[in-house]
Amino acid sequence: TDQSWPGEIFLIYACATMKDIIYREELEYLRQRHPKLRVTITLSKEESPDWTGSRGFVTKELILSAVPDIAARRVHLCGPPPMMDAVRSLLAEIGLPAEQVKTELFLSPAPRRRVEAAEPATAVSVPEQAAQAPVCTFARSGKSAPLPPDKTVLEASEDVGVNIDNSCREGYCGVCKTKLLAGQVTMAVEDALDENDKAQNIILACQAKSTGDVTVEA
Repeated sequence: TDQSWPGEIFLIYACATMKDIIYREELEYLRQRHPKLRVTITLSKEESPDWTGSRGFVTKELILSAVPDIAARRVHLCGPPPMMDAVRSLLAEIGLPAEQVKTELFLSPAPRRRVEAAEPATAVSVPEQAAQAPVCTFARSGKSAPLPPDKTVLEASEDVGVNIDNSCREGYCGVCKTKLLAGQVTMAVEDALDENDKAQNIILACQAKSTGDVTVEA
């Protein structure tokens, strides 16, 4: 809205009590300044009569009351996993196509396992028991690593000191996006990828696994 975007923005914000409403004054300021910003706040545990807004959890009825045409809109869903799972189910019941829902997970960044890079080399020693595992080649770094079926591209990169930025490690934030140059991967979660990403062979390193050799851009 501060960049003069002409469209409407609907914010449905769920908290426990009034004291849990982050940026409450700022939201009210923005709401008054931008008539196309509609804010709905619902509180699940507020007992004070001073609260005159919605109460309870996010429900299908609340969503449709706040955004009657939500099935035709794009939704950005952000919060802890149980809440997002529940709201995703509600949106599916309403008829919102899954590709119109983008998510951002509330997680503290996982500690990155630091790996000291070996002496400059184009490959690493492969343990005998992993000799038959597929190989992940990191094109830009000039390194490669075993990629057993239960290991992700991100984990393989950490094994050989190849840096791929990451945060949630759950497939939601999109920080670990990288390009697949060769081979095929499967991803249990790919919420952070849009259709344009997929068309360009962008993958989530934290989710990508393979049963064959792959090459990525990292």
